[in-house]
Amino acid sequence: MGAYLCIASNGVPPSVSKRVLLRVQFPPMLSIPNQLEGAYIGQDVTLECHTEAYPNSINYWTTEHGDMIVSGNYHSITGDKYEAVSTDNGYNKYMMLKIRNVGPKDFGSYKCVAQNSLGGTDGDIKLDEIPAPSTTSTMPPPYYQPTSTMKKNGRNGNKKPRLPPSDYDVEELRNPGPASMRPPGDLPADAQSPGMSHRAQLVLLLSLSLLSLLLPAIRR
Repeated sequence: MGAYLCIASNGVPPSVSKRVLLRVQFPPMLSIPNQLEGAYIGQDVTLECHTEAYPNSINYWTTEHGDMIVSGNYHSITGDKYEAVSTDNGYNKYMMLKIRNVGPKDFGSYKCVAQNSLGGTDGDIKLDEIPAPSTTSTMPPPYYQPTSTMKKNGRNGNKKPRLPPSDYDVEELRNPGPASMRPPGDLPADAQSPGMSHRAQLVLLLSLSLLSLLLPAIRR
């Protein structure tokens, strides 16, 4: 197909030329970029089909159940489920079928059809279900509570747990020591009455001190 130019000349001007446009008529030819498409539930998917024909062909889509979706020239036919688009470029025609919100009943075979006065052709595109992409959530790492602190034994290198002081250790700290190390006038722990208040103890100490001072004077 195209234009051809025929020129005639014998060396005597002017030359003569004639332009001839050649158009070849042929039945539709069809090509499919992807004969197998995949989609998951809820996805929008587009099927493509390319045809060539002269004279121009009538193109349309059919579903697996035989329902026809008509596709016009330079415009789209839109429905709730399907959108069929057809664009012409000379003797080439590009067909697209968009399926919205794919459901379980939409999987199967779809057919694109092209027909003109010289014949017709068709091609199948199969739509299969694929798994939906998984959504991953980021979780914080688990928290581990640290164990009790271990104390290292200097003799054999063994670790021993640090234990709280026993009742014996507390009693040992409270022991005021032998009587010889107590300050003069301090009462021993055994002599202190558990029911005696601190003020009564001071009065008793002062009385004993006064008696120790007065006894030598009385003996004279």
